[in-house]
Amino acid sequence: MRATLRLGLTCDNRCVFCAQAGLADGAPRPALEEELRRLRAEADELSFVGGEPTLDARLPEAVAQARAAGFARVGIQTNGRHLAALAPALARAGLTDVHVSIHGAEPAVHDYHSGAPGSFAALVDGIAAARAARLTVAATTVLTRSNMRALSALPPLLGELDVAAWLVEVPRAAGRAAAAFDRVMPRLALALPFALHALDAARRLGLAALIRGAPLCRLGPLDGWRLADEPRSYGATCAACPARAACPGLDPIYLERFGGDELAPRSAVAPLPVADERARLFVGIGERAAASAAAPPPADDARRRLPLAGKVQPALREVSAAAPRRSGAELRELFPDLFRREG
Repeated sequence: MRATLRLGLTCDNRCVFCAQAGLADGAPRPALEEELRRLRAEADELSFVGGEPTLDARLPEAVAQARAAGFARVGIQTNGRHLAALAPALARAGLTDVHVSIHGAEPAVHDYHSGAPGSFAALVDGIAAARAARLTVAATTVLTRSNMRALSALPPLLGELDVAAWLVEVPRAAGRAAAAFDRVMPRLALALPFALHALDAARRLGLAALIRGAPLCRLGPLDGWRLADEPRSYGATCAACPARAACPGLDPIYLERFGGDELAPRSAVAPLPVADERARLFVGIGERAAASAAAPPPADDARRRLPLAGKVQPALREVSAAAPRRSGAELRELFPDLFRREG
């Protein structure tokens, strides 16, 4: 079993989906040695989480203390921006693994999600430094409206970086992900096929590839790829579903906004995959901001439904009718790859 220990909530990223945004550090915590002793009685592995634990000057000593307390494996959950400088020292202190967040295979995609220009380049350098220090690296990608179509580019990059395991995570509607729900949260009937296709590509490359937070009825025969998750909420369709006890459901804000038109009962569920040492690195973020602090969902007449069958609903205009039109020549400059001829 792997326990988690939070060193603080300070972070130098400003992720668009951060479920901890709005949390404040609470009352003073017990001494580190006391907390390590308590956790060691419950688990034989440990991950330091944040916030961003690499911003805490105590981290190398905390890692050394954790190993001295008897933890067989000690990891950190990190945005990876400072790993290039810290990985060698952390490895010498006894660190065994790192769990990074990566949300696209190129700077434009990742840096948009992290809210920190330059974070992709720093992360890639950090992963390389971690592997050079013989640390196991696992990576999580949060599934959003903005990256769902770009997920297929990630498996080749993760393979090049020698990442051992990859998790696609459905975001929770808390913190910034709740306050900016329409900017962040994808319709899962649209997004999950992209995610499952990318996970399949990752598995073909030898990566341990998993998904967490998706309703089981949207995973179809690939539900054996899931990682266990805390239950969220359930639609009316879920009441008679035999798989409900094993299903994480959907966030209440998601159900309020879209209804349950994507959900359907299913009769059988594949058993959870065996949680090997790579899967145990995906410990989650722990405490989250309250979803109730977010802006309320829109009224029913503003609800955006996915037309799964029947009459197609009108598209929403995303560009003003008064916006100037682009000429063909201008489009060639904006999207040169679309106009490039082969041969």
